[in-house]
Amino acid sequence: MASFDWDNNVCFVCGSDVPGLHLKFSGDSQEVRASAVINPPYQGFEGVVHGGILAGIVDDAMWHVIHQHDETLYPMTAELKVRYHAPARIGERLTVVGHLISFRRRLMVAEAVIEDADGGRLVSAEGRFMPPADA
Repeated sequence: MASFDWDNNVCFVCGSDVPGLHLKFSGDSQEVRASAVINPPYQGFEGVVHGGILAGIVDDAMWHVIHQHDETLYPMTAELKVRYHAPARIGERLTVVGHLISFRRRLMVAEAVIEDADGGRLVSAEGRFMPPADA
């Protein structure tokens, strides 16, 4: 059975003891959120957060809301659809919000958005998650 060692969390997005983003998610079984200022090492074009970093953030938000719904489940991303609406600027506060859409035994669906400090939508995503093969 897959599990996650929260005391040795080396996740790039939410791990606290590794180089990375160090996002701290909070919420409940229907919604989670986190905010952060992304620094220049995670830049793509000058002054803009790399799209892969943003994809990782929405993926992690969706994972966390599914895990909040069932803390015994450690799902794997099966499909990730990301849409970029506007550039996310380096050095500006970003907020990611993840919502649970549906939860079935073998398939969970969630969505996430990243917004700027004014509430402008920068990124939206939908993900499908499955339990590990040994679950």
